[in-house]
Amino acid sequence: MMTTTEDNQLTTLSGQYKSELQKLLDSPKGDVLFDSYENSEKGYAPSGLQLDQMAWLVDPNGQIIFESPSANKLGLNDETAEEVFPMNALLPSVLEKPAHDYHNVRANGRTFRMGGLVISSGKLNEYRIIVAQEITNDTALITQLRWAFAGLALVLLLAGGIAGYLLAGRAMKPIANAFQRQEQFTSDASHELRTPLSILRSAYEVLDEQRDKLPEFHRHVLMKSGREIHHMSRLVENLLVLARSDSGRIELAVSRFSLWYTINQVIEQLQPIASSKNVSLGWDASQGRATEDNVMIQADEVRIRQLILILVENAIQYNREGGRVMVALNVSAQKTSFTVRDTGIGIENEHLPHIFERFYRMDKARTRRSEGTGLGLAIAKQIVDAHHAKIEVWTQPQTGTTFRVTLPNIS
Repeated sequence: MMTTTEDNQLTTLSGQYKSELQKLLDSPKGDVLFDSYENSEKGYAPSGLQLDQMAWLVDPNGQIIFESPSANKLGLNDETAEEVFPMNALLPSVLEKPAHDYHNVRANGRTFRMGGLVISSGKLNEYRIIVAQEITNDTALITQLRWAFAGLALVLLLAGGIAGYLLAGRAMKPIANAFQRQEQFTSDASHELRTPLSILRSAYEVLDEQRDKLPEFHRHVLMKSGREIHHMSRLVENLLVLARSDSGRIELAVSRFSLWYTINQVIEQLQPIASSKNVSLGWDASQGRATEDNVMIQADEVRIRQLILILVENAIQYNREGGRVMVALNVSAQKTSFTVRDTGIGIENEHLPHIFERFYRMDKARTRRSEGTGLGLAIAKQIVDAHHAKIEVWTQPQTGTTFRVTLPNIS
């Protein structure tokens, strides 16, 4: 804004001097324009200059015809006049051809706004009118204002950040309390449900011993009741694991054990389920057969067993009749990994980012085929994270899915 005002002032001066010079040229006294500026009493002397302004007229040969105010007009010697207005320091800029716009020039530690125009007419062929105005105080003020605005913006930003943090903290407090209450409720409910479920399971086992003596309809009801009791027991256990995980109370009982032996136990445990679904379950012979002795790891055996059980059981559940589930072990000096590969229905790519979310079900077809709780893979991810391990998945719809878990804690 300040620069625009000064440019307007200088433009007005340049236009005024051009008009005055044209009138002088058209008069009989036109030749006095070419008198030296030392004799400016006889020649042209521009008017309207303010204390911080200066004007020059330069001929085509680069000679200054006049400069105003001159030291003579100021009543000063050259050194004192140079302190008032550094004419010599500005001389290189004066002798340059004026640009179409005004620009800043630094001289003797001060700042000047300079520019001008060219007169081309008759006797005045390519004469230049140069005007200048000191803007040292203006630029200093602008710099101070910029720093002030920057400081104010920073203060406002910090104030806004602090206010946002405080308000967010106040807003999040009831949410955190609600989450804590929900977490506590899940944990308490899981604990409380374990007792009646244990009683129901015991009653079911007593009745199951007398299965052959029951009528057909009663045997069918007993079978469905047993399946639902088993389903409810798994759901309660899974909710309890997740509640402990949310509260950071999952404690790992790390010990040295054979990963091969643990996987082999899970395979033997799930063989009846695989057979009932006509699914082949076993070791992947193409990957080589690891032995019990060369796959010893340091981890929580119970949690790792639960992890393997979840992955293998899922591979059976989501397989097709006549399909296969293959488990493989790979060992290196730094880490060991195991893979669970199936030939089942696979997973669509759009669902892959969500498979470790709680209760996430991918489609109705999977819901009908599965008897799970929707918490298995969420728990698997919690176990993997607790061991600082990594779980990866590759899948192709209608072809199969492969899960790989890499454990770093190799003894």
